[in-house]
Amino acid sequence: MHQASHSLFRDITRTWLLIGLVLLAATWWAGQQHWMADHELYDQLLTRQDFTTDDDILIAAIDERSLEALGRWPWSRDVHARFLDQLDGMNVSAVLFDVVFAEAASGSQDQRFAAALERYGHAFLPVIHDSSPGRLSASTYLPPITPLRKAARGMGHINIRSDQDGIVRHIALYRDEMPQLTLRLYQHMVSRGLVSPVGATESLLKHTGTRPNVRIPYRAGAFHYPRVSYVDILQGRVPPSLLEDRIVMIGATANGLGDRHPTPFGGDGGGMPGVEIQANLLNGLLDGDIIRETPAWLTSLLSTLPLLLFMGLVWVCKFRHMAKLMLLVLALVMAAAWGLLASGWWWPPLAALCSVIVACVLISWRCQATALRWFQLEIDRLEKEPSLIPEPEPAQQAEWGLVLHQRLLSLERAITRIHDTRQFIADSIDSMPIATLVVDVQGRIILPSHQGRRLLKQHHVNAGGNIKDLLARMTAEGPALAQQAPAEDDELAALEDTLYTSQDERHYHLKVSSLVTAVDAFEVGWLIGFVDVTSEHQAEEQRASLLRFLSHDLKAPQSSILALTQLQQSPESRVTEEVLLERVAQQARNALSLTDSFMQLTRIEFGAMERDFLLLSDVVLEAIDQAWPKARQHGIRIDSDVEDEGPMEGDRAYLLRAIYNLIDNALKYSPADTTVSVTVRETPDHLSLEIQDQGVGIPSEDLPTIFDSYQRSTGADLSAGYGLGLALVKSVIERHGGTIECDSTENVGTCFRLCFPARPELLADSPT
Repeated sequence: MHQASHSLFRDITRTWLLIGLVLLAATWWAGQQHWMADHELYDQLLTRQDFTTDDDILIAAIDERSLEALGRWPWSRDVHARFLDQLDGMNVSAVLFDVVFAEAASGSQDQRFAAALERYGHAFLPVIHDSSPGRLSASTYLPPITPLRKAARGMGHINIRSDQDGIVRHIALYRDEMPQLTLRLYQHMVSRGLVSPVGATESLLKHTGTRPNVRIPYRAGAFHYPRVSYVDILQGRVPPSLLEDRIVMIGATANGLGDRHPTPFGGDGGGMPGVEIQANLLNGLLDGDIIRETPAWLTSLLSTLPLLLFMGLVWVCKFRHMAKLMLLVLALVMAAAWGLLASGWWWPPLAALCSVIVACVLISWRCQATALRWFQLEIDRLEKEPSLIPEPEPAQQAEWGLVLHQRLLSLERAITRIHDTRQFIADSIDSMPIATLVVDVQGRIILPSHQGRRLLKQHHVNAGGNIKDLLARMTAEGPALAQQAPAEDDELAALEDTLYTSQDERHYHLKVSSLVTAVDAFEVGWLIGFVDVTSEHQAEEQRASLLRFLSHDLKAPQSSILALTQLQQSPESRVTEEVLLERVAQQARNALSLTDSFMQLTRIEFGAMERDFLLLSDVVLEAIDQAWPKARQHGIRIDSDVEDEGPMEGDRAYLLRAIYNLIDNALKYSPADTTVSVTVRETPDHLSLEIQDQGVGIPSEDLPTIFDSYQRSTGADLSAGYGLGLALVKSVIERHGGTIECDSTENVGTCFRLCFPARPELLADSPT
């Protein structure tokens, strides 16, 4: 990491730490507060829990049907007495009245009801808390009247407390020392051995300290529990088997009686009757899944853990993917709240959720602000650096917009400058007169010049390919190391001054220079130049060829002339002047012929050839016409089979000379009364020319070198000449993109086969 990056990371880390400390304190405080949004989250999670309903609970509903049958409310205490007597002998586990009996009835109704309570023995009556203002009594509870209080098995309060939004979620299991009515019934059943404490209820029964509030474990909405009409039980229309071993809870469900409350499942139809709320609480006690609230200190601790987790993940991920990390932690928080609720604990997650969201927003905001400030400093430092290219004086522009807008304008200027500098460098490399490639340390081509792109295209290498691919398609001339494409980074440097020959027979001298960064001198790549030395190479070959010609072939006729003049000085070897002049002239003609052949071969090998449209058949027929007089003189027949036209591109004069040389050689080394066959054929792939004679043939050991310059056959009838004719023919054929082959058998004949590549567009456009 560079020094500037270290500085930026250090500044962001300080911001991260400060935000974390502030939010930890705020989250600890917020975790102990009560927020309305937590109630909404609780309702959503609770209504998605899967609690089972206890079938032992049966509600005897004081509903519209019972009111119609028994008259307006309140009913006579004798009605309730008859109700208990009706249950006597049906083995009902317990009876809970969610009906207040705080005032005395007329006559002896209370005594008869008390007697019924005492006979049944397992009935429980409610106590209400009087919250009306102006009471002088110290007691705030209204218990049942004395006869009923003494006859009942137990009493408990039935007060229900709503939250700020009016929904009933909590219930106090104790008010002062008064237990809740449902809890009192549950304690009685435990003492009788009818149920065994499980789960949370076991710890609640042993609780001796602060009496906690619990949340009612609602199973579903209103009217979820089994219920029958009060009047049906009173009049004996309910079979005893339906009541056996059940807990009968008596309460009002009819509209207008006022005992209805909104719950997390909604308030449709006026809400849930109080007796059904008591049934949900009793169900939770029996199943051991009472929902308790986490202590305040534990709530705060659990609220800070997601924040610590998020801050740690942000640090580990180096302040990347913060939005994804936030969503991950939020999902974990909701999963934890769901899991705790399923385990019987409610932990309000709002403080944790908000702290993580606020942390993500603040860290992102401060990181961006820090990065923008750092970026502005770097831009200012960049603007102070001298520019590589001349720049006009910046025009004075009025500053506008916020700080962010001003920094964006600075960024725009910096990007423009970098773009112009890069374009300047690219144009400079493009303008280089030699093929130049910029490659990285692995040899991948990063930036080719214009000449470099042409070189890559000629060798079918992509602009983003590897330098090894290019060098593998070229022929190296030099040390053994250069015979292979470089495989390691240091081998690129070893290719300095190596000569390579391209596929189009051009010669390149490699220049290799390493590229390093300006900051820490770190090697980042190589600058490779292909210096075209084809002209120098050709000049050297011409020089060597000329020296070979002057020292070898041209020296022979001159030496012969000098020998003749020396012999003429001696009386014994002196010849007539006519003979002497004839011999000198013959040697001069030989020298001129040799010089002409050498110049023709040099022009073919090193000069430019014209590229015009021609027909191979016309050239062949013209060469036959030129050779016909000589063939007739030697008594040799030329048999031509030239049916196809053979369109192609080339230099007509050079091609005519080459074909004539081959026909002339066939005539020169063939005896009389023989035939020289000339055949032209055209196929979709190539054009072919075959020249067959019936002459003396070429020895097999001479065939591999017959096309080399200054090479003469060792055959007795083939040693004449200077060895330039077939070399000239081969050069002409190859300059036309063709090939030449020779098959020969001594005293049988020789066959030369020429093959030229076909040009489909010329074949399509050729005249018919």
